[in-house]
Amino acid sequence: MKIQLKKRYKPIVYGLTVFCALYFLAINSLEAQEKKSKKNKLDIEVQVNLGASYDDNILKYSDKYLDRFLNGEDEGRFHIDTYDDMIFLTALQLTSTHKFFGKNKTVFDVDAAQRTYLVNNVKNWNNFSVGIRQYMPNRISFKFSYSYIPEFYVRHFRDEVWVDEYGYVPISFQPYAFSKDDYDFWIQKYFFKGTRLKFSISHALYFHNEHYTEYDSKDMYYGMYIYQQVLKNLRLEFNYMYVTSDAKGYDAAYETLENTNGPNATFEEDRITAGLFWKLPKLQKKKQDFSAKIAFLNRYYQSPHPVEIDELHAGRVDKNIRMYFNYQITLNKSMKLEAFYNWYFRDTETTSDINREFVSDEKDYLQNTVGIEFTYDFKL
Repeated sequence: MKIQLKKRYKPIVYGLTVFCALYFLAINSLEAQEKKSKKNKLDIEVQVNLGASYDDNILKYSDKYLDRFLNGEDEGRFHIDTYDDMIFLTALQLTSTHKFFGKNKTVFDVDAAQRTYLVNNVKNWNNFSVGIRQYMPNRISFKFSYSYIPEFYVRHFRDEVWVDEYGYVPISFQPYAFSKDDYDFWIQKYFFKGTRLKFSISHALYFHNEHYTEYDSKDMYYGMYIYQQVLKNLRLEFNYMYVTSDAKGYDAAYETLENTNGPNATFEEDRITAGLFWKLPKLQKKKQDFSAKIAFLNRYYQSPHPVEIDELHAGRVDKNIRMYFNYQITLNKSMKLEAFYNWYFRDTETTSDINREFVSDEKDYLQNTVGIEFTYDFKL
């Protein structure tokens, strides 16, 4: 009996349609915007973002699970219709600038963004953020911000408690999702003519749904950034970030870290990023620029359990490579159009021979995203 494979979503027609719509919206608004000469007195800026992107692996599945999805295996695991999708971005930002301390600006911002999946709405998610940035003398500035993701769906996994109760049946697959609170602070200073140094610290709290509370965690991010202008139109960027994640490691009320046999996803991570920002020659008097970054992320899991108990995390090391490419053209002082391409790769290894093949089959993945985004700024 021949298995009918699920068809992969084809994005070409939709992608071209969205691109044309955004392009003509920008062009048609260009003339009217440039003729506007009166300046509004209120110092409140509004930014609207509209975008569309294509993601060829929305759940970051390994080849093992992509094959199982296409072959119709694992009933109950897959709650998607296609493993790729078109994603639409809508975002709004309000920024208000004041001068409470002499000539030094204080900037407040509020953001809301939503990502809508064309086919697989189980992946829809949104985020909100607020922030305050303070400029100081001697080219120093700092910022406090808070962001919140109400719900982010990752994928369905087997819940071992449900397996113990019902066995290996479709209902034993339960959704893995989390909400996230993020508290951020950074401070930066310009040195000499073209050097900028920035330090950041962030505290993130992850709260998972009732099936996976053992993955609740408290994460810390410590970052150092260097921006160096090497030519009038070329800037180089370097970043190192150290990350720690303290996972809860147990779910039942009677358990503790000492007596649980549950998975422990505690980890430490090193992130190294290098990039460039290049101001290209003007195109018909319009500014354009190109940026590229490459990041290397090595994550070392710290599970205290032997591999026989915590097969997914014991001795596990994730090696990630990420590349980001971005082209942007400024249509006028209020409108920008950009195109981007991102590439993600994860190779999962382990210090133990026992679970080496298992973690690789479970966690290796390759992902590509490509898209466009239109930005419109105006003042109230």
